[in-house]
Amino acid sequence: MDLTTQIATLGRLCGIAPEYWDNAGVRRLTSRATYQALLTAMDVPWEDPEQLSREISRRRLRPWSGLVDGLTLVSADAGTRRPSIAPWTPAVELPALRVSGAIKDEGGRESTWECLLPASPPLAQREVQDPHLGPGWRTRLQLPLPPGLPPGYYDLSLEVAAGGWVERGDTRLLVAPGRAYFPQSLARGEKLWGLNLPLYALKSDRNWGIGDFTDLRETIDWAGELGAAFVGVNPLHARLPGAKADPSPYSPSTRVFRNFLYLDLEGVPEFQASREAQALWASPETQALKARVQAAALVDYAAVYRLKSQVLHLLFPTFLEQHGSPDHPRTARGREFARFVAAGGLPLRRFGQYNALAEYLGDDDWHRWPREYQHPENPAVAGFSQQRREAMHRQQYGQWLVAEQLAAVEAAARKGGLPFTLYQDLALGAHGGGAETWAHPRLFAHGADMGAPPDAFNPRGQNWALPPLIPQRLRQGGYRLFIDTLRANLPPDGLLRLDHVMGLFRLFWIPQGREATVGAYVHYPAREMLGILALESQRRRTLIIGEDLGTVPPRVRRELDRRGILSYRVFYFERTGDQDFKAPEDYPRQAMATVTTHDLPTLAGYWQDEDIKLRSALDLYPQAQQADTDTRDRARDRQRLLDILGLEEAGASVDPCPEAARFGVLEYLARSRAVLLEVRLEEIFGVPYQQNLPGTTTQYPNWRRKLPLTLKEMRQNPAAARLGARLRQERGVSSKQ
Repeated sequence: MDLTTQIATLGRLCGIAPEYWDNAGVRRLTSRATYQALLTAMDVPWEDPEQLSREISRRRLRPWSGLVDGLTLVSADAGTRRPSIAPWTPAVELPALRVSGAIKDEGGRESTWECLLPASPPLAQREVQDPHLGPGWRTRLQLPLPPGLPPGYYDLSLEVAAGGWVERGDTRLLVAPGRAYFPQSLARGEKLWGLNLPLYALKSDRNWGIGDFTDLRETIDWAGELGAAFVGVNPLHARLPGAKADPSPYSPSTRVFRNFLYLDLEGVPEFQASREAQALWASPETQALKARVQAAALVDYAAVYRLKSQVLHLLFPTFLEQHGSPDHPRTARGREFARFVAAGGLPLRRFGQYNALAEYLGDDDWHRWPREYQHPENPAVAGFSQQRREAMHRQQYGQWLVAEQLAAVEAAARKGGLPFTLYQDLALGAHGGGAETWAHPRLFAHGADMGAPPDAFNPRGQNWALPPLIPQRLRQGGYRLFIDTLRANLPPDGLLRLDHVMGLFRLFWIPQGREATVGAYVHYPAREMLGILALESQRRRTLIIGEDLGTVPPRVRRELDRRGILSYRVFYFERTGDQDFKAPEDYPRQAMATVTTHDLPTLAGYWQDEDIKLRSALDLYPQAQQADTDTRDRARDRQRLLDILGLEEAGASVDPCPEAARFGVLEYLARSRAVLLEVRLEEIFGVPYQQNLPGTTTQYPNWRRKLPLTLKEMRQNPAAARLGARLRQERGVSSKQ
C-alpha cells in the first residue's frame, strides 16, 4: 500500500469521506492534502510511515480490542434490546459462557443478573492477540439484557467466565426510544402555526435597546390572542464576553449557557434593593444612554453590554449582602441560588471560571491568554478561582437570573393556553476562543472550520469559522457535552430546531486558510446521537425540528422522518422539476413549513430583489453576469407567485411588496400538509431586510437590525389580527396538548 493510499485509508477510518456529490451533481474527490490537513486537525498521527501503519492497524482492530465497547446503544423497543459483546476464547470453538452483570441506573440503584450464552451462530469472529489474555479468538455475540429496562443511561459491568479464564469489561449503556417526542394532537391530525422573531430586534418603550425576556412574555401573550401555538426566537446562547464581541447568535461562546443581555434587569429583585444601581439608573447620563440605544435603528451591542454589565456588577453585592453566597446561603432566595450552582456542577463552574478570567485578562479568546490559564485543569486556574471567587459566582448569578426569567416565559405560555411553551433554536457550534472550547479543549479540532460546499445560493461555499467536534473523542467522552447542550436548550413542552441537523450525520470540514472547495465531509455516529436526542426529547416533551437545507442525502431525510423529527421546508426551495412552487398538498406532513430563514431574504426583500441588489453592491457574486441571471429568475418567480395566488392585480407593485402577496403566500403554506407553520414577524409587517447576509462581516449589519415597529405598535397594528384570522380558517384554533 503506497503512502497516498495509506493516508486515505486512515482518513476513512477516522470518518473522512473519500468523496461527495455537490448540488450540481458533480462528484468531488477528497485530495491527499485535505486528508492530511483534517487528520492533523483531529490530532491523528500520520507523518511518520511506521506510525501511520500502526495507527491504521490500531483503528481497524479497535472493535476487537476488548469484551465490550465503552459505549453501547440499544433500542428501548421490545424485542430489540440486545447489545453485542466480543468475549475472548483460547480456541475458535466457542465454549459455554457464563455472564454475570451489574447494572446501575442514573439514581445509583444497582441490580445484578446472570445468564448462559447459548451456542448460537456468532455475529462475527476474529483471531486476536490480547495483551492480557494472549493469542486467541474474539467472537461477537448478542447479549440478552434484564427485562424491563426503561429508557435512560446505565453503567454496565460484565464478567464472562468459561473454563479456567475470566474476562471483565465496563460500558456506558444507553437505552434509547426509537422516536423523538411527538405531541398526540399533531399525531391526530391537528395543524398549528406560530410566530418566529429575532428577540434582539424587538423594540419597546421599556427595554434597554435590545429585546428582553419581558418583551418575550408580552409577545407570547399577543401570540395567544392571535391564535398562534408557539413563539420562536433566535438562539439564546451565551455570547463572548466583552463589549465588541461578535453579535451572531450562531457563533456563541457556549451553547450550554445563555446570553445575559436578554435579562430584564429592572425585573430582578436586587435592582430595587441596590442603592448603587438605583443611583446609576437615575443619573442623567444613564437615562440619556437608554434613550439613545432605544431610539437607534440598530442594536448597539457595545453600549448595551457595558450598561447591563455595570448594573449586574452592582446587583450581585446586594444579593450577597441580603442572601449570602452559594457557599453560605442565609435566606430562601440564597438557598435557591446555591441549589442552582450545585446542580450546574462542573459545566457551570467552568463557565464562571472562563468568564472571570476573560474579564480579568481583558481578552475573550483563551488562545491569547497566558499559558497557565489556557487549560481548565491547570493549577493556576484553580488558584485564580479561589482568589476571585466572587467574580466567578457573579457570572453564575447572571445565569441563574436568566433561568428564572426563562421559566417565567414558559409559565406565561402555559397560563395563556399555548400548546408549546417556547420554540428555541440550537446553533451548530461554538466560537473557537469561547467558553465551550476552553472547557473541552480535547473535543474540538484545531486547524479546521465547519462550513458548506458551494451551492446555488453561495457559489463560493461557506466557512462558518467554527471548530468542529472530533467524532471519536465526543464518543469516548460518553457524549457528555452533547447531552449537556441538549438539556440546556430543550424547552420543556416546547419545540427545538436544530440548525444544520445534517451535522448529526456528517459535517463539511474545511482546512483553515483554504477555500471551501477543498473541504471534505466527516461522518459522525448518527445512530447514537439520534438515540440521545430521542431520549432527551421524550424526557422534556420537546418536539424536534431538523433544519435539513443544503446538500442533504435522501437517506438522511428518511432517517429523520423515521425518528419523528420534523423536516424544515422553506417555500423558496420547494420546487417542482420545472421550478414552479410546489403545491400545498406536496409538502410532507411531518414538517414545519416556512417562507424563509434568518440567512435568506424576507418575502418582501425577495419580491423587491433586495438580496440581489445587496450582493451586487457588496461584490458577493463570483461572476458579474450571475446578478443579471438572478434578476431575470426573480421576475419569473414573482409571476409564478402571482399565478398560484391569483393576484394579477398586485403585479404592478414591485416595491413595496403588497400585503396581498405576503399574506397569500402564508395562507398557501397554511393549506399545506405540514403539521406546523412558522410565520416570521418580518413577513407580517413587510420588512424588506434580512437578519443576516452570509459572506459578510462589516459590510452588512448582521444580527443588529431592529424591527421597524415597537411591540406595542405591532400589537395595535391590524395587519397581525387580519393574518391571524385568515390562518385560523386554514389551520383551526390551537388547543393545549
